Amino acid sequence: MVSTDRTAAGLAAAHMAPWAIKAETARQERRPQRSMPLMRRYEVAGLTPDGTPRHFARTLAAEPHLDEAFAAFARGTLIATANGPVAVEDLMPGMALMTADAGPRRLMWVGTTQLMPPDDPLHAERTGLTRITADSLGLGRPMPDLVLGPRARMLFRHSGCQALFGTEAGFAPASAFVDGVTLIALRPSRPMSVYHLALEGQHALVANGVEIESYHPGENADALMDAATRMEFLSLFPHLEGFGGFGAMTLPRLTAFELERLRAA
Repeated sequence: MVSTDRTAAGLAAAHMAPWAIKAETARQERRPQRSMPLMRRYEVAGLTPDGTPRHFARTLAAEPHLDEAFAAFARGTLIATANGPVAVEDLMPGMALMTADAGPRRLMWVGTTQLMPPDDPLHAERTGLTRITADSLGLGRPMPDLVLGPRARMLFRHSGCQALFGTEAGFAPASAFVDGVTLIALRPSRPMSVYHLALEGQHALVANGVEIESYHPGENADALMDAATRMEFLSLFPHLEGFGGFGAMTLPRLTAFELERLRAA
């Protein structure tokens, strides 16, 4: 049965002047539309627990915990390996990567996705890039320019870390170092491939000569997900059977606020 209100509205519209119909249509088009989830294609190359390589892709809603796992290095970034620097897009699970904290470590997982130019302010933070100009952190750090994705964290050494965390260093968001001169915030103007890399545990990778955190979901990450999300998330890491497989975090993470406080001290 058609409701009385809808019938009345239809009768009213039938007697409206053409100019009034156009005005009403324009008014309805100006109403805010229900936002649709941002979808991304995530590609994975990883090892199973017995060392068998697996490669697959899935299209999923771009949730923060997924963005965290796939968006640290721009295509072309040179990653230090036991056999010399290799472009991140050419890395394969099983290769030995050189870390700044523990020497060579086996690459277990490579994740990649594409960042699109932001179409609204809500998605702009998810696509922000950081360009570090050559030699800005010291000779050969980086060399050449290094472009990092929105979820990259840089190693930060500071005496104040000892008082805060009991360690000599920690990882801080690359975007928090932006100064507009040697570290510059960028937005992609076209689709751009970004990558992340997981080892057995948290380590400092060397990208264009700069120490960047390998992928780790963080302590208690599973507590932030419901059961269905946890299962979907872990299915993207074929070398793991649970969150414990990511290993211990040997260095803490600083927030942008903590980094600012330490640098100002």
